[in-house]
Amino acid sequence: VVQVSDLADRSVVTLRGDGVFAPGSADVSPQVRATFERIGDALVKVPGPVIVAGHTDSQPIRSLRFPSNWHLSKDRAASVKALLAAQVKPERMTAEGRADTEPVADNATAEGRSRNRRVVITLLAAAPG
Repeated sequence: VVQVSDLADRSVVTLRGDGVFAPGSADVSPQVRATFERIGDALVKVPGPVIVAGHTDSQPIRSLRFPSNWHLSKDRAASVKALLAAQVKPERMTAEGRADTEPVADNATAEGRSRNRRVVITLLAAAPG
């Protein structure tokens, strides 16, 4: 599910994590790569810095690759940034892990946890001049 919000100083694209990544993985699923290509096509046309933020639910993850949700969220953001870098200059982008610090739904339910697993791409308005 992709949601786009245009605000006065930024545009925000939110992709729900279910379907974007396999559970416990930072590898972007092949079926959504075309979506990121379209997002990259749009970003390259508009100046300004881009922040890619990965978010998780509050269910703890502890694996060798991902000792915490922060590590998983950071790697997911980095994976999306790497895909977007095919079109968008990498120096315009930063990847951030937010783990479960900014929930948009209740982590007590499966539906809420699903909504909290997401990647948010924010295009900040370029400074005039």
